[in-house]
Amino acid sequence: MAAGDVITIIEETDSRKGNYFDGTDDYVLHDAHAIARVLANDTVGTYTAMIYVDDISVAAQTILSAGDNDNTNEYLQLLIDTGRLNIILKQGGAVQFSVLETISSIPERTWTHVAVVQNGTQSVLYVAGEPVATTNTVSTDLTMWYDELALTDKFAIGVLESNATHTNDFKGAIGQVKYFNIDLTAAEIKAEARGTAHTSVNNRDVTIEAARVFDISMEDDGTTDSGSGADNGTFVGNAHYGGEISTWSRAVERNSTGHAAEFINTFPLGNKFASVIKRGD
Repeated sequence: MAAGDVITIIEETDSRKGNYFDGTDDYVLHDAHAIARVLANDTVGTYTAMIYVDDISVAAQTILSAGDNDNTNEYLQLLIDTGRLNIILKQGGAVQFSVLETISSIPERTWTHVAVVQNGTQSVLYVAGEPVATTNTVSTDLTMWYDELALTDKFAIGVLESNATHTNDFKGAIGQVKYFNIDLTAAEIKAEARGTAHTSVNNRDVTIEAARVFDISMEDDGTTDSGSGADNGTFVGNAHYGGEISTWSRAVERNSTGHAAEFINTFPLGNKFASVIKRGD
């Protein structure tokens, strides 16, 4: 952006708190979470997250993963593959299952709730609170979960963590990653996506609260675990807490230089924000 240039930005302001990842070797480590789940020998479980993908055409962008720091023989990976949600578990040096969304449903540059539930039979994927059609591209053992990942000692958000290497980077924002050590029902996933209270019938809400062992709520920062595990994380690379992230805020960030003479004027325009950026001399 040269001196005297003027850029006008008009974008949606639907914002969520999240961490931003630039797609090049940056992530958040929560290793204690993986170690705890292996020790607990979980046979079922549920991960949920809010994601904002900059470019859905990119293959293999990791939302979260658990792996072994010393070899590539095993890992659990939840990822986006060209706009399709995918869960993969590798154990004993071979992929044991890969459950892939059949048709792409992840929108670009839009906050979207995603979830995976391992119910003891196989993993079920959810987008925006609804179960999606999937294909078992590998189905050697669809029942596996943390109970079969004895060597796993690393957990990362935003990258595939395996053998002390980091691949399949995510570009965009991820927030509110949660893990429940029970298999939530379809109705409960919908409640999570909507942010509504769980039913109190038979004390189910109490059960769900007790099962919420990992929860990066994003209330104060992007690393504090509000779940019972208290498995706080560490930023690596350029990963950082982005506060309230929206299409508008991302566009302003991309087009701002931080120059002292730069001027930005922002005002509401219907349900969007309009910003005029001008670079001075």
